Amino acid sequence: MAWALCAPGRPWQAGFDECTPAQRELTLKLRAQHSSLARCQVRAVLPLDQYQVFSIERPPVEADELAAAVRWKLKDLLDFPVEDAAVDVFEFPIDASRAQGALVSVVVARKTVVRDIAALLTEVGLELSAVDIAELAMRSLLEGCRIDQPSVALVYLRRQYGHIVVCQDDTLYLSRRLDVGTHQLEAAASQEQAVMNLGLEIQRSLDYYESQLRQVPPRRVHIAGHSESLPLGAMLANSLAAEVVPLELGGVFGVEGLDSRALYAIGTGRLGAGNRI
Repeated sequence: MAWALCAPGRPWQAGFDECTPAQRELTLKLRAQHSSLARCQVRAVLPLDQYQVFSIERPPVEADELAAAVRWKLKDLLDFPVEDAAVDVFEFPIDASRAQGALVSVVVARKTVVRDIAALLTEVGLELSAVDIAELAMRSLLEGCRIDQPSVALVYLRRQYGHIVVCQDDTLYLSRRLDVGTHQLEAAASQEQAVMNLGLEIQRSLDYYESQLRQVPPRRVHIAGHSESLPLGAMLANSLAAEVVPLELGGVFGVEGLDSRALYAIGTGRLGAGNRI
């Protein structure tokens, strides 16, 4: 279970507590006690497999009416009743949708997923204040990385998969799951092929960003989640046109020692004040 603490007046902290699904409540309770979080409000981040994002024609309504207006368009896209869906929206970049007209990004999760998170937090004396999604948490991490370029990419490697986002200024343009994770990259028998596959998937994502979304591709790809002993920048150098550099969390937050396994939690911590789990 990944967690990050970013309460006002307290230094950034982040970590990863190993637990099984059956141990989540006890693990969360112990974390809350250890960090003195009684009755704190918490923002949770949904993992990639717990929600879907659709690009849908933007209805001609005000921004605060979008979520309700797009709900009826989801009926044929979901494998469960739309009445059981929790729906929210965020803006799709206008300059990436010229050929299709104005679009909006629609996030859909089962209401039961959100209810279960809220119930878990309530059981340990915490309160759910908001639910974020992984790509928007990653987008917030890139705000400190746009030094000399409008577009910037971030690859986050988990054990069984990877996740790439490409952003421009404060706008998310692309988010993709990658079928390569640290398990394949760190195993001697699969490492060479895994590095080749990772480079191919990253380059395909950047090519799509350039050819289909008609944007100038980033010159730099930040990468996180892998072992520091694995020199991925050098290993991917021949596969990518962009430079690959590690995401320096200490440089972004001014605090060293933040656990990269908590990247989603750290990212959502930049979206508002409070504690993130």
